[in-house]
Amino acid sequence: MASSYQVPFQVNCSFQKPSISPNFDVSKATHLSSSFKFKPFLREFKQLAFRVDHVSKAVKNTTIKLLDAFVDSAFEFVDIPLLQSQSNFAPVDELREAALVTNIQGQFPSDFPEGVYIRNGPNPLFGGLKSTKSVFGRSSPMWVEGEGMLHALYFSKDINGGWTVIYNNRHVETETFKLEKQRNKPSFLPAVEGDSLAVLASYMLNLLRFGKPYKNSCNTSVFEHSGKVYSSVENDLPQEIDIFTLEALGDWDVNGEWNRPFTAHPKRAPGTGELVTMGMTVIKPFIEVGVISADGKQLVHRTDLKLDRCPLCHEIGVTMRYNVFMDCPLTADIDRLLHGGQLLKYEREGNARIGIMPRYGDSDSIQWFQVKPNCTFHLINCFEEGDEVIVWGSRALESVIPVPGSGSEKFEWFPPKFRPGKPIEESDNMDAISDEELMFNRPYEWRLNMRTGHVQERNLTGPNEFPMEFPFINQAFTGLKNKYGYTQVSHCGSSSDAGMGRFRGLAKLYFEEQNPGISLEGKQVEGLIKVEYHMFEENTFCSGAAFVPKEGGVEEDDGWIITFVHHEDTNISQAYIIDTKNFSSEAVAKITLPCRVPDVLNLTSHNQAIELVEKIQMIPIMATAASFMAFKVHCSSAQKPSIWDNHVPHHFKPFLRKLQQLPLGMDISKAVKNTSVKLLDAFVDSTFEFIDQPLLPSQSNFAPVDERKDAIVITSIEGDIPDGFPEGVYLRNGLNIIFHLFYANQLLRFGQVNRFLSNTNVIEHSGRVYSISETDLPQEIDMLTLKTLGGWDFNGAWNRPFTSHPKKAPGTGELVIMGINPTKPYVEVGVISADGKKLVHRVDLKLNSCTLTHELSVTQRYNIFMDYALTVDIGRLVGGGQVVQYDKEGCARICVMPRYGDADSIKWFQVKPNCTFHIINSFEDGDEVVIRGCRALESVIPGPDQGMDRFEWFSRKFRHLDQSTEDEVIFPRPYEWRLNMKTGHVKERNLTGTQFTMDFPLINVAFTGLKNKYGYAQVRDCIASSNSGMAKYGGLAKLSFDEPNTSISMQQEEGLIKEEYHMLEENTFCTGATFVPKEGGSEEDDGWIITFVHNEDTNTSQVLIIDAGKNFSGEPIAKITLPCRVPYGFHGAYIPLKL
Repeated sequence: MASSYQVPFQVNCSFQKPSISPNFDVSKATHLSSSFKFKPFLREFKQLAFRVDHVSKAVKNTTIKLLDAFVDSAFEFVDIPLLQSQSNFAPVDELREAALVTNIQGQFPSDFPEGVYIRNGPNPLFGGLKSTKSVFGRSSPMWVEGEGMLHALYFSKDINGGWTVIYNNRHVETETFKLEKQRNKPSFLPAVEGDSLAVLASYMLNLLRFGKPYKNSCNTSVFEHSGKVYSSVENDLPQEIDIFTLEALGDWDVNGEWNRPFTAHPKRAPGTGELVTMGMTVIKPFIEVGVISADGKQLVHRTDLKLDRCPLCHEIGVTMRYNVFMDCPLTADIDRLLHGGQLLKYEREGNARIGIMPRYGDSDSIQWFQVKPNCTFHLINCFEEGDEVIVWGSRALESVIPVPGSGSEKFEWFPPKFRPGKPIEESDNMDAISDEELMFNRPYEWRLNMRTGHVQERNLTGPNEFPMEFPFINQAFTGLKNKYGYTQVSHCGSSSDAGMGRFRGLAKLYFEEQNPGISLEGKQVEGLIKVEYHMFEENTFCSGAAFVPKEGGVEEDDGWIITFVHHEDTNISQAYIIDTKNFSSEAVAKITLPCRVPDVLNLTSHNQAIELVEKIQMIPIMATAASFMAFKVHCSSAQKPSIWDNHVPHHFKPFLRKLQQLPLGMDISKAVKNTSVKLLDAFVDSTFEFIDQPLLPSQSNFAPVDERKDAIVITSIEGDIPDGFPEGVYLRNGLNIIFHLFYANQLLRFGQVNRFLSNTNVIEHSGRVYSISETDLPQEIDMLTLKTLGGWDFNGAWNRPFTSHPKKAPGTGELVIMGINPTKPYVEVGVISADGKKLVHRVDLKLNSCTLTHELSVTQRYNIFMDYALTVDIGRLVGGGQVVQYDKEGCARICVMPRYGDADSIKWFQVKPNCTFHIINSFEDGDEVVIRGCRALESVIPGPDQGMDRFEWFSRKFRHLDQSTEDEVIFPRPYEWRLNMKTGHVKERNLTGTQFTMDFPLINVAFTGLKNKYGYAQVRDCIASSNSGMAKYGGLAKLSFDEPNTSISMQQEEGLIKEEYHMLEENTFCTGATFVPKEGGSEEDDGWIITFVHNEDTNTSQVLIIDAGKNFSGEPIAKITLPCRVPYGFHGAYIPLKL
């Protein structure tokens, strides 16, 4: 089952706060005058009266302390660990001193310039402690957030031509960095992603405490202007950097003339050397443009573009005469946030245009060109050619921000976005485009005719090329016509696995040479440019690639590409120098670094390298960033009730109404700011306390584990991997808790509330792998890195939750799905094309209640749905009841619907009351539709009523049937319904006796929807489960549907099927079992069961490979001992993959 419903399995592994009874009564905390939690706040408040005569200083300090106490009491920062596939996104420590680099393979070219190569990127000061939770809801940072760290590689040559290479790194110490470092804890509340209420409160608390709503992470780019080097992020001012020490020297506001955010990608104007910049904010004026003098001392021009919305324009372009702006339909909207929507939103079919403005023009001088909807964060170059302005960029049809839905995990949304897909040629039918196609960045050209207003658009690379991002050029050609461009090449599989962009190569673009070899579905594609690739070794990824021009070079591509790379297998970081004239060949030099250089968490990057000469001049440097993400938010869906009415204790509503009325752009005096900061901090600290729910010793393997920093080769294997066992990846999904207890709303500091954990199942469709939890969209996963690539919504055609157990239809290969929602329409069904690109059918079942149907099933012609008395009811919740409730005597029925049918075509069959979460299989047999599932008479959710002890409740429910108890125990066992489509008659029967209880069934998936002989299930250990209050599975069962059970006594039921068991060692329990078919197997049970197991006595986790055929009960064929503990989880999948 999905985590949202598995409350008894959620634990808090916070080590810093003492445990408090899980029976803590939240209602008692709503009375300010009596709660012990408010005493620090009240003490501060009483003392305030004695300090009124020292307002200037005393009120400031007092209020700051009060606000700090309030925040500390109301919010808890919780850790969000990285996945194993994300290990190189983890932060690193600063070096104490610069390090001499001696391990260099190859030789530096003789004409390689002396200089420094710098890359910027997020390196969180407090690791994963970025999200918060409180009574106001949950808040989390943007997925690219983290304090900026500069990684610098210095190249110096002596008079004899010998090279010295030095590496150093250092955080960009902005004022907000220094503040949090001094406090030795995260202090800025995330104020972009989360519940709308949480975002607003966090925004205001940050503003009141620190004078600004967001911290200056300064983690996006590095650029040079007039001999000075700057680190930048686009939600604040740049920081000047001492190029030799990497020390931050302070804000650069152009002598006080630029008092707003500064783009991470300013451009140097050709000819004049002036720096063209822009700055965007969420309040008017949304975007202003500035031109800074060539010496960096004066702002020579500044103008408001007078836009009617705030587009997240990440990069500005320039030509000889013009400034170029991308106005894409990715916007920030405070009004939308105030109405319970997302602060950031991307509209796939929204208006997109490009603005061309004379260098010193104003809003009236802009010529706007309407273009096809797109999301283009990075420009390759812009230039003029006759009457036309040509714009080249890395274009996609989808945005990596914001994460869709309400509060879902960032890394659960990304996998589908990075998964390899077949990119489309231009189409006006957005519904026909798959999720993968939308996120396929390709070099693109817009030709804008300044005389006629005509626009010509085209892809520059073919549909079979790789996705490309982070473009760069020889910067001497910025704003001028150029022949060559370069990009980083995305590795879709690794990006999908990690849920973060991974780049396994580089591309060289030949803009003036055609690619003669591109074809699409047998037809030649004309007008595409030549592309050359430099691909790295397997599991090696680059970041921060930059062009270094050759000293005295004549041709545009006379030079080298320099880039950091990281080898995942060895955990070694290097810098490569690649000859751009011999681009696809081996790097001319590989520099092994003294420490790991993390990959960058974001999809915004700019590259720079700087010559160290008497006057510092520019070549290329790198950057990466949280820039445009600075305003990202993840909010409640539009269907939910008003955030002001239903989520906050009544005594907070006046405060929140005042909060709404505050002008977001107000200029608050420093005294008031500082005073209010401490007041609100103290209020939060005094109002809230997060409590821990410690695990019992019997629950130890339900505790989360840390991500591994790197993948590891396993050598401890007993037995042999069998012949015929396919190469592939065994994936298992499950809980690894980050947050705990107060699953309420949190408002006041950094901002995110509801979270969708994508922790239930793993599926494959059309060569892509998805992690699923039925509360939100699936997340595409890169199988190689486990990176999450993004949500899969079939080009926006599916905008609701997605079942954890979709089924592939026999014959067609289409994927049948459903989605449940607590508001109408309660249950909808969809059919996805076999290639995963299109939603070919969608229908509302028109139910009158929201049934928590966990799994659907298919036959050759029908879709099958279980409608039982486990329901979600918002009205019941408003009335003081449970939002989820199981009615033991309620109506249960099974729906049989033609594959492409509607609500009127459904045939309903009334069946005995039951709760069946998992279906084994369904198939057609003459006039009958046969459904087999693991049926129980009780539900594991929603758990006990408020006030009951959860451990005690589950302990009773997991007892064996023969134990004396007043409860209906949760004892699922294989069951069969035979539904006669002709007569409407129903036959029901148990398939197994009462010796064991079974769940998490599995079959050879080649027989999904077809009549099958065999099924398998995990066997619950009732005693261990009852002792721990959590389900534990001590073995596996093989079900032979066509063979009777001859061992059943006469007193027991007749007609039961044969069962065979593979029981594990004592105190050893399995999780995520799945069937692996034998390559070339001829029988249905030719294959193996693969499963994770954990021995609680030795605290050792293994993977077992068990013969699924004739030797099922025998010893495992292989036992693979894992390097770390694997907690118990949910469903697994085996994905064949040639590695």
